Amino acid sequence: MEQAPPDSPPRRRRRLFGWVALALLVALIVGGVWVVTRALVVNDELAAASKLSQSAQAALADGEIDQLGAIVDDFDRHVSTAAAAAADPVWRVAEVIPFVGANLGAVRVVTEQLDAVSSGVARPLVALAGQLSGGGLLRGGAIDVEMVAAAHSPLSDAAAVLDRSTAEIAGIPRDQLVGPVADGVDDLETLVDSLSGTVGSLNDLTGVLPGMLGDAAPRSILVMIQNNAELRSGGGIAGSFAEVVADGGRLELARQADSSEFSHTDSAVLDVPESTASLYGDTVGRFVQNATSTPDFDLTARLVSTWWQGLTGDTPDIVLSIDPIVLRSLLAVTGPLALGDGTQLEQDTFVQQVMVRPYVKLTAKEQTAYFQDLTVRFFASLTTSTAAASEWLDALQRPIEQGRISVWSRDEAESAVLAGTSLAGPQTRHEAAGDDAFAVYLNDGTGAKMDSRLTVALGTAIGSCRADERQEVAVRVRLTNDAAADAGETWPVSMTGGGFWGVTPGHIATTVAVAAPSGWFFGGTTTDGTRTGAVDVEDGGFPTSATEVTIAPGESALIEVRFVAPGDARIQPELLNTPLLRAAKELDATPLACG
Repeated sequence: MEQAPPDSPPRRRRRLFGWVALALLVALIVGGVWVVTRALVVNDELAAASKLSQSAQAALADGEIDQLGAIVDDFDRHVSTAAAAAADPVWRVAEVIPFVGANLGAVRVVTEQLDAVSSGVARPLVALAGQLSGGGLLRGGAIDVEMVAAAHSPLSDAAAVLDRSTAEIAGIPRDQLVGPVADGVDDLETLVDSLSGTVGSLNDLTGVLPGMLGDAAPRSILVMIQNNAELRSGGGIAGSFAEVVADGGRLELARQADSSEFSHTDSAVLDVPESTASLYGDTVGRFVQNATSTPDFDLTARLVSTWWQGLTGDTPDIVLSIDPIVLRSLLAVTGPLALGDGTQLEQDTFVQQVMVRPYVKLTAKEQTAYFQDLTVRFFASLTTSTAAASEWLDALQRPIEQGRISVWSRDEAESAVLAGTSLAGPQTRHEAAGDDAFAVYLNDGTGAKMDSRLTVALGTAIGSCRADERQEVAVRVRLTNDAAADAGETWPVSMTGGGFWGVTPGHIATTVAVAAPSGWFFGGTTTDGTRTGAVDVEDGGFPTSATEVTIAPGESALIEVRFVAPGDARIQPELLNTPLLRAAKELDATPLACG
């Protein structure tokens, strides 16, 4: 066969293809090296940003707001450099390479969203924090409504940035990621979710707060003070009430009422769900003190609004529920408070002074006078405070996290906003806590203030004693009566109940109700290891089991309530609980016992 000449077209094409292939190989090698160098830049910059994030958390924990500006500036510089490196054209081309490309794409999205969160969320929020720490919340004796309204715009912009970040993260193909990249995506998702919850709530609240504070028209706010010395699901009995009128941010204490001024009724003042009555008794709607027995704060607020309207003829626009621990926390804003009896109220002695001494030393009439004087003095001190807005936020943060503050509005638009926040009451907080959350609600049956001597410890156990191996969760509640042995003989009826509610003086009777996530099944209840009777119903969408226990001075009882999972998913239980005078202790973890 005749050979083709050296410079024939076929040979030139083969040689050209060879050079092209070589050039592509060189380009891939060079591009690979370039991508590696970009990846090293990204890694170094993100590592530096991670350290700065820890510094920011430490500054927040220590209240050093003034340091956050410099920290965020450095953080922003590092994540911007990382984002620029990952946005390199060669990097983007490399994202088409199977397997490797998915991980490069994930790293790029992470750096881009960190950059967006830094510039669009962290930076404006730090600026906002600086503004809030620079001036008082009150101006001329009125809440600075303009400052609250001005905070809404940057919060709204930050919420929009977080919404976009959430969408970008959701588009990352998780099944193709290597461990470290997947961990980075998870960390970013956790950060964005956390910020979204906080920023979203603040955005919503700053949108409705001006109106609730009477910016457009005067609003009536019924402040209900729950007394945790006599426990109810929401915290304590609805013991004291104060009507506050808000007009353009100015607050005026209009009137007060003690729970003794409301007569109980033979039937509920409003319809109460049968499930709620079976768990907490038919007195939920018949005694104003028991309106907080239900964890459904919407029902609580509507009940007390009805009671207030019956007493005064006026229907409140807003119901604000707090407990004495909120007042103790607010002493950080007001400073020590001088009382009418010559004593000074301070944080360290608050519980003894306010929650114990009046019930031991004063008559019922004297107690009412004491608490109403306390309310007047506290209100005057709060409305003349010169504390910065950031100090108010610091003082209220922990009580809000513990569920000690709940807010309800008669206005549907405001109510819808509040329903999406941690201020919407126990049942809504339980729903927001997710599919791993259980809630423990305690209701006193002593009819007095013995819960100031009640110690609570909580814990969970996970396992399975079933043939189908479905997961079981045991919620454990240890109650201890640490009253003196002679409390029943030496303490007054206002502390012990005097036996009028069928409980031996000095003993503490409690209804323990445990609510499981929606869809779970009941698994039985024991007290000190012995099977005990319980009411098992679904209340507000949550399977709830309730049992009663009575404890003598110096004794304890361990209640264990079991639930069975509806599916095969493994969980890590989270426990919510009724706000207490003394924080619940943590029980030592022990295995789930079978048989």
